[in-house]
Amino acid sequence: MKRFSGWAHIWVFYLTAASLFGAIALRMLVTYRDDPRFHSLLGLLGCWLLTSVTATIIPKRRWCLPVYLIFQSILIMALLYLAKGEDYFAALFGILSMQIMQWINPKAAAAWIGLFAVLMIFPLVYAYGFLGGIAFAFIYIFGSVLLASYALAMRRAHEAYEHNQSLMRRRQDANRQLQEYSYRIQQLAAARERRHLALELHDSVTQTIFTMTLTTQSALMLFDIDIKRVREQLERLNQLAQSSIVEMQALIYELNPNHPASNGLATAIRQHVVDLQRFGNLSVALDIEGNAPLTPLEERALFRIVQEALNNIIKHSGSTQAAIRLHLTEPLWVEISDQGQGFDLRRIANGNGVGLTGMRERAAEIGWNLRVAALPGSGVNIHIEKN
Repeated sequence: MKRFSGWAHIWVFYLTAASLFGAIALRMLVTYRDDPRFHSLLGLLGCWLLTSVTATIIPKRRWCLPVYLIFQSILIMALLYLAKGEDYFAALFGILSMQIMQWINPKAAAAWIGLFAVLMIFPLVYAYGFLGGIAFAFIYIFGSVLLASYALAMRRAHEAYEHNQSLMRRRQDANRQLQEYSYRIQQLAAARERRHLALELHDSVTQTIFTMTLTTQSALMLFDIDIKRVREQLERLNQLAQSSIVEMQALIYELNPNHPASNGLATAIRQHVVDLQRFGNLSVALDIEGNAPLTPLEERALFRIVQEALNNIIKHSGSTQAAIRLHLTEPLWVEISDQGQGFDLRRIANGNGVGLTGMRERAAEIGWNLRVAALPGSGVNIHIEKN
């Protein structure tokens, strides 16, 4: 179907032109086969056919087209004058009209067809008299206009088809580019997540396990020297083990990207708080107001920010209490705070706060704004609000 749509207008033109030319040649053969003018008419008709076929092959140049049309018109008029009393040679103007309508601007083509109409009147009036010539001329002029109109319709249909094909190719290219961009974004996001998890493993769990190893070695050394101090080392080892469990639990949550979207943000945070309090000594007060729906992207990003904030409280604040407020009604905002040792925001501004930078990036990705309020000895307050 695609191949037919692209070439139908060409084959229709060739079929129509061949049918007309074949009918003219057959009529001439029957009428002038024994006439002395036969060879002259055959030569003129053959020359017209050869020129017409050549014109469809060679490139169209501005100066060639008028020469071609004038030359073909002269040949047709010569055929009409030579075959006085035979009007069917005027049908060749119909083929010429179809050609010109396919090649140039329709308005310019209409002007040429008007010229053809004027030219065919003279030999027909010469052969049939004024009234008869006008009558025959009107028939052939109408036929030429009809053929030209059909050629124009086919030309516009072909142009519309080519335009649709071009749009389809552009749409396919756009879809392919979107798929490539989507894949790149996914790869970048995955790489960023891997880097983040690698940093977390190095900065938290690895360090904790290393400290546990040192504590275990110390306990073994004290076992034979001061048995009373072994208990102190074992209690320290237990605290480190619990801290490591909490940190590993947080990393496991980060490896499960569908967790916050399964039952909503509030449910995901509530479960995370329960897990933290089960394995650690951080007490979290959770306050939820409203139930405005969030997109899955918003839920995941906000959950990750809350995770990061709670992990920072456990690792850096020295506080055993934290508070989370979810304001899920207009205006939408989330707040995480603690009363720990705080920090100097100027150090963070100088590039020492990788965690806060990541939280800001997550908030920006979903169109939210993250603000941090912190002072040494006064705790930290993180406020995320939808723009």
